[in-house]
Amino acid sequence: MTSVTVPVRAPHAPATRVRRALAVAVGVADVCREPDVSSELVTQALLGAPAVLLESSESGWTRIRLVDYEGWTRDDELATPARKTSQVAVVTATHTPLYTAARGETSAGEVFATGLLPITAAGQRPASGRVRVALPGGRVAWVAADAVEQRPVDDPYPLRGPETAVALAKQLLDVPYHWGGVTQRGIDCSGLAQLACRAGGAIIPRDADQQYEGMPFVVDRASVRLGDLIFFADRGAITHVGIALDNMTLLHASGFGESVIITSLDPSEGGYAARLAGMYAGARRAFPDQQSAAR
Repeated sequence: MTSVTVPVRAPHAPATRVRRALAVAVGVADVCREPDVSSELVTQALLGAPAVLLESSESGWTRIRLVDYEGWTRDDELATPARKTSQVAVVTATHTPLYTAARGETSAGEVFATGLLPITAAGQRPASGRVRVALPGGRVAWVAADAVEQRPVDDPYPLRGPETAVALAKQLLDVPYHWGGVTQRGIDCSGLAQLACRAGGAIIPRDADQQYEGMPFVVDRASVRLGDLIFFADRGAITHVGIALDNMTLLHASGFGESVIITSLDPSEGGYAARLAGMYAGARRAFPDQQSAAR
């Protein structure tokens, strides 16, 4: 796994007192700028994601610090963290159900790509084709073995490279654009880039401007290749990011296209986006095995 420094983006200044560790207890939790459902969705957090409690409100909301963001989420979407184990189940499918038992179809929720959950002592039941995992709040559930990979807790996102990143991104084609989204239910441009890179073993910041500034490997336009991130700016500010399929084609979550689409920057090709081509701001490389062409 490779990573870059991830600055925490905080809609509010940090609280002076940190109270206790929590974890996201639902498949995907909304994290809002203010403690209100009508407030801006700043990001989402996957089941099991660690969260530090910063502040509580009387209206049923808690302000939390995630690995890469701060914001408000509903109290009932948080619980005590699951006990750590030596092996974790990392979700490799775009999404997959959780079940209450090794056999049967009673739902215990849903998990999404790159989510990880501790594998309990009972482990895998080969006959059922399911893996038993620990959930926040002391619960357990079962997940299909072919929808996850069992990995060491100390290396949940091994370096798999740009091919794996792009493969996941392609599975999300046509997923609706959703500001702040990070899953198959709905996703934004930087959420897609972060998700795909994580699947390939590169941990990058959450927002497009953070990615542009925080990723040290700069790529000139002629050298852009599969898996590089291409950035776009409006009046000097980074506002959009896509995943390169080659140096003139990108896969991205488009707010204008309202979904994950493939776009060309070549005026002679179908799918050419003149507006986006005019906003080109630069490219960054997430994977160490591609650094030879970087600055």
